[in-house]
Amino acid sequence: MAINFKARVLLELGAELISSDAVAIYELVKNALDAGSKRVEIDIDIALQYSAYSQLEESLLYVINDEDSDFDARAFNALVSSCIENDVTAETKGRFDKAYGAPSSAAEALRSLRAAFCEGSTIVIRDHGSGMSIEALNSCYLTVGTPGRLIEKNILIGKIDKSQIQGNIKSSQKLPLGEKGIGRLSAMRLGHLINVKSKMEGERVWNWLELDWRPAFLDPNLDATDLDFEPFQQDCNQDDYVKAGTSIYISDLQGDWSSEKVDGIINNDLAKLADPFKSVAANKFINLKFQGKPRSIPHLDQEPLSAADAVCRARLEYDDTGSPHLIVNVDYKRYARERTDNISGDHLRATVREEATTKKKKVQLIDGEIVAKALKDLGPWEMEFHWFNRGKIMREQNDLWNRSVKPFLKQWGGGFLVYRDGYRVYPYGERSDDWLDLDRNALAASAYKLNRAQMVGYLRISSAANPKLYDQTNREGFRDSYDKEALIRLLRYVILCVCRPFLELVERESNPPVEEVVAAVEEKITGSKQKAIASLKQIKGRVPQEAKNLEVVMHHLEEVSEAWERAKVRINSFEEELDQFMHLAGVGLMIEFIAHELTRVTQDTLRSVSSGKVPLEVVEAQLKTLEKRVRILDELSVPGRQRKADHNIYDIAAMLVEFHSSKCKRHGIEVILTQSSKSKLSRRVEKGQILQILDNLFSNSFYWLVNRYDQSEPASIHIDIDGLAQTVRFSDNGPGISAERIESVFDQFVTTKPPREGRGLGLYIARRLAEENDSTLALIQPDEDGMYREFVISFN
Repeated sequence: MAINFKARVLLELGAELISSDAVAIYELVKNALDAGSKRVEIDIDIALQYSAYSQLEESLLYVINDEDSDFDARAFNALVSSCIENDVTAETKGRFDKAYGAPSSAAEALRSLRAAFCEGSTIVIRDHGSGMSIEALNSCYLTVGTPGRLIEKNILIGKIDKSQIQGNIKSSQKLPLGEKGIGRLSAMRLGHLINVKSKMEGERVWNWLELDWRPAFLDPNLDATDLDFEPFQQDCNQDDYVKAGTSIYISDLQGDWSSEKVDGIINNDLAKLADPFKSVAANKFINLKFQGKPRSIPHLDQEPLSAADAVCRARLEYDDTGSPHLIVNVDYKRYARERTDNISGDHLRATVREEATTKKKKVQLIDGEIVAKALKDLGPWEMEFHWFNRGKIMREQNDLWNRSVKPFLKQWGGGFLVYRDGYRVYPYGERSDDWLDLDRNALAASAYKLNRAQMVGYLRISSAANPKLYDQTNREGFRDSYDKEALIRLLRYVILCVCRPFLELVERESNPPVEEVVAAVEEKITGSKQKAIASLKQIKGRVPQEAKNLEVVMHHLEEVSEAWERAKVRINSFEEELDQFMHLAGVGLMIEFIAHELTRVTQDTLRSVSSGKVPLEVVEAQLKTLEKRVRILDELSVPGRQRKADHNIYDIAAMLVEFHSSKCKRHGIEVILTQSSKSKLSRRVEKGQILQILDNLFSNSFYWLVNRYDQSEPASIHIDIDGLAQTVRFSDNGPGISAERIESVFDQFVTTKPPREGRGLGLYIARRLAEENDSTLALIQPDEDGMYREFVISFN
């Protein structure tokens, strides 16, 4: 037996899958574009709003059902007339008045009101595309979920040379925008009475289809098969023979259509339907009239973009071997500073191995390694956003802010608009949709930086290049998949781990040195004080009776001077405190690892002792391991680290190698410690700080060696102490660091590790500590593949 369903199922589908009137309009426009129309016309004429109609209808039903109620036809007809919209066109009002007439009874008024509402409040969407034959209306339009567009799209994608889109998202092949066959439910969302008029070029008839969904709403038991819609034909004028296209007339509207609502759909939806970043005329193919008056579709004004403080661009590309590369460029225009990163291999995989969310979850729902593997299939994309420092623009260019930037951000701000094949993917870019969880991160960061309200930008994908980024049927974004998760994590990494740290670094470096600020303030305070004292003395000479009050003012001036002297002392001590905080942060990073090791060793020892079956030799070995860890902690104690003494650097390195021996054994990492000259490398250093420098290098090597994608070559770390050259060389056979990153890796908060694996402080602290011990820390000598894998601590 075939499955049967009630007609109301279609109504529920329309309500669920077409989430708003704006999305309904969007779906109908997409259908017009898929038909090859170069122009889409939308006419919205409202004689009577749905809310007014509903109340009038309800009052009539009350009168009809209540036998004791009297009906004043003249008063009711006047009430109907007063509810007609003031700005309705004469033509539309004429249709309404003609359909309504002058009813004399409540029952007649109800029939007339319903007919007039359908005649006087309509939405018409008209295209000039290929049109539909009567057979197409029968077989396609009346079949919900028809696969025609999907089959067409798959055929066209199959003809595209994949090598052409491997490096970019662009394709010369125009693909259908629709594929699910549910767009026809959009008209039903807008109104319950739909008339479709269509013809193909050369046809001598217009093909008509009338869809009346009202019975399905009135009778919940109505079967879908009882909705028998039959297309019919009408002869057309000879002048129309060459015409083609489709017009959809929608009436019995199910919502109010005010001027404010239409403006909202124009500004928030139609203006962003086609990619406005590509062309100022992107959405000019839409001609919309409301109450007979044309409404223009705004374009994206490029002028306010020039006021942006910074621009971030990123793209995912694939090389000839199919390996992905993430290229990120950040241009901080305000300070004329720019940075470009090219991230690939294990570094790229690391950026997506952790969930892209600030929410703490007890259960890891998505395996990071599976997401990392999804990078192979995600496909190329490109992204760009402009960042506006609203506070600075308001302070420095208030006129520009009020005249241009503020209204621009109100319309276009909100994060990324997502475009597939040049047309928008809903709901990304809506102010209510924080799909990358950026605002929570911005709120947690200082200065509320990089929240979505400050960002205007786009993300471009394509059906051919990103085949696994499917839309949800209800147009509420992409379906959940590993590709979607990989995309989200990549975008978050670009914004939070590349762009934001660079902006903050530039701002810190661009601020004037503390010494200059102190000198400038000193000069102003001293000069102002001298002028004030001279003026007060003159006043005292001319007005002796005010001498007592002037003495009070002089006393306050002295208090200001003393306060400034105290502030200078505090500023000087602040620099020392800053160094101490930096040292403590470094110790914290190292102790974090040591604490983990202590926990593991003590638990192993406790289990051994508790079992009573383990030889004492094993317990003794574990206690010796515990003693090594505690000894490292002692070296890092603050009193011990603040004294410089002569130390053999090889002995310090050997101590750390021994400390890490058990971890190296667990992960199969070989550590080779050598001396390349007979001369010892003995220097006057703080032992704890040298330990910390080397441990930060060990920590980075451990992470990348353990998480290598290619584990075919045994992992190794090589440390060479050269007393003659006065250097320590530290290298591993991990993925290495690209040429453009060999300096930025030493900046604060720069890392390619997942957020909870790396803080971007280790190498920054290591370089600072090296400088405090009269040495330098740098990356040198790229390998044959162009990647840098060797750090050098030079005491020259």
